Amino acid sequence: MLNKIFATLIVAITLSACVDSRDLSQNIVVAHISSNPDGLHPYNDNSVMRSFIFEHTQKTLVKLDVSSLEYIPSLAKSLPEISDDGLLYHYELRDDVRWDDGSELTAKDIEFTTKLQLCPLTDNANVRGNYSSVIKDIILYPNEPKKFTMEAFGKNVTNPNIFSEVYIQQKAHWDPDGILDDLTFENIHSDNFKEKKEWSDWFNAFNHGDNRYQPERLVGLGPYQISEWESGSYIIASRKDNWWGDNDTLIYNQNYPEQIIFKIITDDASVFLSLKSQGLDATNRVGTSKLFKLQKHNYFNENYHSAFLDQYSYYYAGLNIRPDGIKRKEFFTDVKVRRAMAHLVPVDEIVEVLLHGEGSRQVAQLSNLKKNYNDTLELIKLDLEKAKQLLDDAGWIDTDDNNVRDKIVNGEKLQLSFELSYMSGAASKETALMIKESMWRAGVEVKPNPMDFTLFYKNAQEHDFDMMLGGWGGSASYSNPYQLWHTSSWANKGSNFCGFGDAYSDSLIDAANAAIDPEEHRNAIWQLQAKIYEDQPYVFMYSPKRKIVIHKRFDNADMYYEKPGFVLHNFNLKESFKTKVPMP
Repeated sequence: MLNKIFATLIVAITLSACVDSRDLSQNIVVAHISSNPDGLHPYNDNSVMRSFIFEHTQKTLVKLDVSSLEYIPSLAKSLPEISDDGLLYHYELRDDVRWDDGSELTAKDIEFTTKLQLCPLTDNANVRGNYSSVIKDIILYPNEPKKFTMEAFGKNVTNPNIFSEVYIQQKAHWDPDGILDDLTFENIHSDNFKEKKEWSDWFNAFNHGDNRYQPERLVGLGPYQISEWESGSYIIASRKDNWWGDNDTLIYNQNYPEQIIFKIITDDASVFLSLKSQGLDATNRVGTSKLFKLQKHNYFNENYHSAFLDQYSYYYAGLNIRPDGIKRKEFFTDVKVRRAMAHLVPVDEIVEVLLHGEGSRQVAQLSNLKKNYNDTLELIKLDLEKAKQLLDDAGWIDTDDNNVRDKIVNGEKLQLSFELSYMSGAASKETALMIKESMWRAGVEVKPNPMDFTLFYKNAQEHDFDMMLGGWGGSASYSNPYQLWHTSSWANKGSNFCGFGDAYSDSLIDAANAAIDPEEHRNAIWQLQAKIYEDQPYVFMYSPKRKIVIHKRFDNADMYYEKPGFVLHNFNLKESFKTKVPMP
């Protein structure tokens, strides 16, 4: 115990003191993250930073392999066996998986986990529909505790891999008294869901903020446990003793570093200085200009591997197309206005100035790296005159000579003057200012509104914005459009922040998900891209190159196109660094 306290003290001193005191012979990985995660709740939080940390602390039944880009078994012995009708998926769990208390992983844990993911009492409305629209039931076999069957509502392209991002939780840890034993899947799916007081009390405790931030509660089947969290500064994941996967050969079950320290650095200048002084071992979020500058110096190239790699994520400007008309005015309810906004966002200039050309234009919601990308959609170019004409046609004209267009909307004279919300940060600020300058030339006033991630995300879910700068991470795997584009994901405060969609677009989503035939699936996805393109809920901007930097003191430090770009717990300190190495 004293050794652990001493080790934690040393880490804290290292992080807070001058980086010159860092000992590179320590088998500790310091990885950069650009913000606090929204939380580390197994289901209720959804940020990129949360998912990145979960790579080391949580486990799923199956996983997308970053190298082959194919799904592979993780906690399951193999990928599921599928019935001829495509509705039943038979799994068998590995025999060697153990919880931290030494007990075995069983199918009851899978059943319990699935209940939590699907139940309307869990605070996960933003992603729940992805799962509740697919998983009908979990069938257990009392005499075979390692086996279970997932029954699907219908044929769906996501069926075989539906558990790839469901983080498996221990029933005995969360519900030792069996409060949820009589919560059935039939009840969960019922339109008239009836809750018992015992269930409500249990879920109130489960959804509590302590299960998002208290290190001792952030438990999982991964090789690391969160041991310390200093908000705004760092999060420490410490290697578990006698972990069940210690002798496994799969790269995702390696745990070479004693600790992984997620160091929170929000601005590029500080990331630059940390890399210059070898205060970081890995980052995938260094600024483009800063990396170009570092790559010009021998000391950096001698100490680090670095690269610009394509990725599947993209950035966008979201438009509130279903505002309440009171707090948020009806600026973007007309598609002509939305298309005008697209013609006024200087995307090419943003890519050139802020990314130094290390990015590609985004046309629709699907990456052009994917085979089902609709390549018939044309880029929307910066066109001041076209934007002005569209705004004129929509009735937004400057009638009072103040250089801001106006219009009578529902009996109220509105100026075309709105807030542009964004997460605080140098790049986002520059983007907002470039958009502001460009739009002013067309008689549109943009008021940049920076905020921290927590408030930004809360406002987005509650549709409390006019225009917002956002971004979505992406993957080589199929991305179910339900979460971002289905109308229910707007009504339920999911991730359809802007209010896109109608019965037709919902039918395309359903058709894409249900189509097992590749051609039928492709056709539905193409039509959905075209529908989103025409309706313009987003101004799609660009997909940046992923900037990856990894210290050369590690073996197994490979880089991948798939997110997050590396596997930190596979980093193995080289023998040449295992003697004390003073900082230069």
